[in-house]
Amino acid sequence: MLKEILFVIIGFIFLIKGADLLVDAATSIAKKFGLSEMIIGLTIVAVGTSLPEIFVTITSAIEGHSDLIIGNAIGSCICNSLLVIGIISLIRPIRLDKRIINRHLPIGMCAMILLLILGNTDKLGTSQTITRWQGGILLLCTILYIIYSIYEEKHIYNKRINEEMIDYVESKEHKSIIKIIIYIVFGIIGLKLGADFVVDNSILIAKKFALSEKFIGMTIVAIGTALPEIITGVIAANKDETDLLLGNISGSNILNLCLLIGLGSLINPLSFSFDFNISILILIIITLFLQLIAIVNKNSELDRKRGILLVLVYIYYIICII
Repeated sequence: MLKEILFVIIGFIFLIKGADLLVDAATSIAKKFGLSEMIIGLTIVAVGTSLPEIFVTITSAIEGHSDLIIGNAIGSCICNSLLVIGIISLIRPIRLDKRIINRHLPIGMCAMILLLILGNTDKLGTSQTITRWQGGILLLCTILYIIYSIYEEKHIYNKRINEEMIDYVESKEHKSIIKIIIYIVFGIIGLKLGADFVVDNSILIAKKFALSEKFIGMTIVAIGTALPEIITGVIAANKDETDLLLGNISGSNILNLCLLIGLGSLINPLSFSFDFNISILILIIITLFLQLIAIVNKNSELDRKRGILLVLVYIYYIICII
């Protein structure tokens, strides 16, 4: 049992380090071609923070673990919206950007509603299923969202760029082609090994404790793959750079729901259980709660008291799942 837990932890380390190496290499390549920091931040860095979830999804889809994929995607969103935001607001109050509240959170809710519709539309055998063509719809939504985000930053908020992303990009030195290739190779190896360790040993843990893959995906795997967001958020809070933190988490949630489930179902149609409907509804309620806070709070901040409430709600949510 301890061996499986150790391998899961090692897997998360491989995932995080592998993603960092790949983002580092991709950023260097992009800068060699003269791409702007904004484009790099909104594409390479944004997708790069989702690489651990992407590789877990690919491995799980190939091995046919539907519950692990959907559980991880929805569980990561709930973890981001409650635990990550809650922890960060305990360190420093989070400023609620009106653009995020009025545009990106509603887009996120549209993604949740779309997933509810797709998950309850088609059947394969006796279970509801997200088919390949539905996965294609979700992937198309991912592409459209990334294009919209780039358009919004470039044409509407041209002078307002996420400082955290700029600092990340500018901190990367220019690397030689050989070094970039080495980073790419080791990054892919790290992600592949990490995904294998996490998925295989999570399944073993689930079997030993008679737990469902859905439970493992929504708890252990979800929290583990959310570690990059937690670490980045804590660093941003310490630097008092929480302005667009809610936007980063909102974007990450949209990628989790559309990209991960879309990719997984494209590889292998995913079984969609009724319990996922409840979790998505919970996620919608959480999003509405964050919007309500922004409306009633004159300071447009998520303070420590509300941060404690979010963390307690997440703990209660985990207890309910158990």
